[in-house]
Amino acid sequence: MFEFKERRRNIPDEELLEDVKRVAEKLNSQTLTRGEYEEHGKYGFTTVLRRLGKWSEVLEKLGLGVKVPIYNTNEELFSNLAEVWTKLGEQPSYKALSKDISRFSVGTYENRFGSWNDALRAFVDYINGEEIDLPIISSQDKSKQKQRTPRNINWRLRAKVLIRDNCICQMCGTSPAKDSEVVLHVDHIHPWSKGGETVEENLRTLCSRCNIGKSDMVIEE
Repeated sequence: MFEFKERRRNIPDEELLEDVKRVAEKLNSQTLTRGEYEEHGKYGFTTVLRRLGKWSEVLEKLGLGVKVPIYNTNEELFSNLAEVWTKLGEQPSYKALSKDISRFSVGTYENRFGSWNDALRAFVDYINGEEIDLPIISSQDKSKQKQRTPRNINWRLRAKVLIRDNCICQMCGTSPAKDSEVVLHVDHIHPWSKGGETVEENLRTLCSRCNIGKSDMVIEE
């Protein structure tokens, strides 16, 4: 259930500090992260910082240790965003990013990129950027040193195709945005086993129902 973290004004500093302490005791922890307080705290995290100072100073006042954060790379954050985008079937909004579908909070993206919108722009720029897949040599024709793209579709190319197709099955038109039970796949149009390459032009979005049983069948457009 969504609820506002901050409704009251002029909350005493002691009350803010006591709430941080309450959350630490609730989690039976000798330290506390921003994410943990955002999930269990009564007040907004930014309110606590604005009133009490740096988070490390807040923890020090309560005799709590500072947990060294685990650094997540941009690629990990972008990969998670691609998963969320696919599950929703559309561009995720600020409010849509919840722990039910995302491994990282909105705060994580805001801290890294400045704002949620800037995070989305960085993600799109990354997805649309140039990417080089090292070709593989076909074992069936080593004499000619035939080079091919890998069969597996990496997450970045998969996300690019899904977003290009608006997360809509290109055969039946269904989408997770219309039906949350829909699962989307990215599939080769011309099968890889029959010479089709793993490139954007040879990939399309299909729902699991349309993709099941299709195997290596070539469907004429």
